Amino acid sequence: MTARGLKGLACVLCLGAGLMACGAPAEPPPVLSKQSPVALRAMQIRAFDTTSKRRMTRAVIAALQDLGYTVEKIDYSSGTISAAKLDALRMTVVIYPHGQNQTSVRANAIVRMPDRAASQVDDPGFYQKLFFEPLSKAVFLTALETEDDASAPPPPLPPAPPPAAKSGPKS
Repeated sequence: MTARGLKGLACVLCLGAGLMACGAPAEPPPVLSKQSPVALRAMQIRAFDTTSKRRMTRAVIAALQDLGYTVEKIDYSSGTISAAKLDALRMTVVIYPHGQNQTSVRANAIVRMPDRAASQVDDPGFYQKLFFEPLSKAVFLTALETEDDASAPPPPLPPAPPPAAKSGPKS
């Protein structure tokens, strides 16, 4: 390679390195909870007296929407629902069986503020007042509804059509 080619290559490499250094700053790592994992789990989980995953999923979606969240993703097979509120508050809810007669719901909230690290919500009052109490009301309301419930009897079949009159030669 000629001296001129080497100088050109060196300029391109320096320019590329300079552009990479001017890139967007890395997002700061999230601020984890000051609570112990056991305490955090205790404030994030509630058990409900239903075995209907469908009913609980509908109640969680209704409660999140009533609280002003935008539901972004629902994965029924894993029981995961993700939602956001005003681009600053993100909530992930997981629904799973708990014993033979209950279903557990775990809510995890993260706050993201511009130019600050995301932080784990670790206030028991937040989860109780701003999620589980409204969810309990939604569970009660969906328990009153029986449509779409697997335990509800199927809708009645439509009546059979009247037998067709036979047409044939008249005697």
